[in-house]
Amino acid sequence: MPLPAALGIHEAVAQLDGSTGWAVTIGSGGGLFAARLAAPVAQRLFAAADAVVAGSGAPSGTALRVPGDYRVTGRWRSASGADHASVFTANCRVSGDGRWPTPLIRAMAFAPADVHIHRTRDSSGLRATGSHDIEVRDVFVPQEMSFSVFTDPVRESGPLYRLAFATLTELPVSAVALGIARRACEEFAALAQAKCAPGGTVALLGLDLVQAALRRARDVVANAAREQHEQATAVWDEALAGIRPEPHVAAARTEACVRRVRSLVTAVGELAPLAGMNALQSDDPFAVAWQDLNAAAAHYSVSPLQLATRTAAAV
Repeated sequence: MPLPAALGIHEAVAQLDGSTGWAVTIGSGGGLFAARLAAPVAQRLFAAADAVVAGSGAPSGTALRVPGDYRVTGRWRSASGADHASVFTANCRVSGDGRWPTPLIRAMAFAPADVHIHRTRDSSGLRATGSHDIEVRDVFVPQEMSFSVFTDPVRESGPLYRLAFATLTELPVSAVALGIARRACEEFAALAQAKCAPGGTVALLGLDLVQAALRRARDVVANAAREQHEQATAVWDEALAGIRPEPHVAAARTEACVRRVRSLVTAVGELAPLAGMNALQSDDPFAVAWQDLNAAAAHYSVSPLQLATRTAAAV
């Protein structure tokens, strides 16, 4: 699909339910790994209708280079969709061969039978994503089952695969945050209509303070949606034309995603104190959306830490 349309799906599903939107987005991102593998391997791993990819981009494993292949040991945090995965991928630091540059980071693909799932998910947001820790111990991985999104050339010629992998992480995650923020505004409006203000004579939504905060939050969401679509359209047009953006342009787009997500967190955060104790209850719909938004915003791709890294690389 064209990137703007695909992002619209991520946003729409996240508006229905944050955890589901997150799972769809992470699964779609994992599917992009197919273009880094030889066609027969990609078909074997990704062609099935029920194929689900889970894993981690953190280089928390070690891949010992042996003749033509790897022996891999490691543990990775927060592999979303772990319970349903038909294949796992995780980044490793490669050791044991002086011919390779240092540090060398490559992703390894594992069969579910080789992966132990540690049931560690106990977060305040995106609780239903199955984002548990995963571990492998001395697992044999053939060379054909390894890849790098940083150094390996893509084997597909379509415009989607001309985009930097960072772009294909930042924009989808910001789309999820946008959908969740929109849902949070909906749930807050419903809560404020049903809940009485102190004194019990008027609904919260009847207070000017509450109306103003909700209006500001909705304006922020609308502005973020417009900026998101404009950025996605520009990125996609460049991909269609075969244009690779300069590093400073890519860094500016990262900054836009980070700023956009932070603005959503800030705007919805202004509603939370007005919701009172409802904002702290784990079963309250507004509280669920508020916590889901914070969890999505904690992802490295839209973190200020990512912005600092990308900006430094562009200088």
